[in-house]
Amino acid sequence: MVEKRTCDYTGEEIEPGTGIMYVKNDGSVLHFVDSKAEKNYKLGREPRDLEWTEEGRAGKGPAQTQTADDETADEDEELEAETEADEDEDVSAGDEAVDETESDAEDETEDEAEAEQ
Repeated sequence: MVEKRTCDYTGEEIEPGTGIMYVKNDGSVLHFVDSKAEKNYKLGREPRDLEWTEEGRAGKGPAQTQTADDETADEDEELEAETEADEDEDVSAGDEAVDETESDAEDETEDEAEAEQ
């Protein structure tokens, strides 16, 4: 039975009878699915930096891709921020109301003082 190989650069499966076998001077053997993978290896590019390799796709991970849970968490954070902003507005509006009642109280005391004179 023919042995199936995987590309040492991209991680893809190599069809039997295809691909490139690269033998280094130290005797180690590398298998590449195509010349694109071989050339990128020879140029010294890391497969984790390229999105078209399995290692590059795996390197993205859940931190960079949005999932449904992340979207709901983002929405929850936005709602919390909006409610905090609304509460701040209510508090500042309450301060204005207090200021008005204080000024009304001051006006009443001034009116009483004038009435006594």
